[in-house]
Amino acid sequence: MKERSKESKERKAVVVAEEKNEKEKATTTSRAGRAHEECPLNVVTEEDIERFIDIFNETMIRTNAVIPTVDILTTQAERQLRYLMQRYSMAKLEKMVENAAASDFLNGSGQRGFKADFEWLTREVNFIKVVNNKYANIPHERRWQDPAERMEERKQREHERLLRNMEIEEEEREKRRRQREWDAAHAATPEEIARITAGFELPRLTPEQQEYLRRKK
Repeated sequence: MKERSKESKERKAVVVAEEKNEKEKATTTSRAGRAHEECPLNVVTEEDIERFIDIFNETMIRTNAVIPTVDILTTQAERQLRYLMQRYSMAKLEKMVENAAASDFLNGSGQRGFKADFEWLTREVNFIKVVNNKYANIPHERRWQDPAERMEERKQREHERLLRNMEIEEEEREKRRRQREWDAAHAATPEEIARITAGFELPRLTPEQQEYLRRKK
């Protein structure tokens, strides 16, 4: 009996161990599959990085961009570029390069003279902005070539705002004047006041009450 009980316990232990192994394998496979589906990363080789740098440099030279070309990547720039290439297509990366080369702002034409470089462009937050054309050129009719012209336009807008405020104040004064004329034309006469006050039990009305009656004809 003892031997049978011992064999039965051993068989149960083997079955439990096998079931546990199967569950662990299933869980590991499931997690790996979900991770692959949720974040499939592109394989990036050194040749891919060199090819992109060539595209970057050729684009900047072809478009006469002020953004400097790249000879040697810094550790930070290489890490950022590899991160982008793992998560975004080459078409998106090339679009970023074209948009950056065409942007006057990123090429130093802004008020502060900011000029982008490779390391700045490969930061993901900046990469997304450039791809989405956040730094696209302003249309010609809104472009300010001369700071004096911009200042003149500001003065003109301020002058128009002051004129508008003066017109509003004049309209308010005119409304008040018309209200006073209407009140005067519709005010009660002394005879009407005497007739109205005759019905009151109070001996007399205060001046404020008389004025109120004149206006409430």
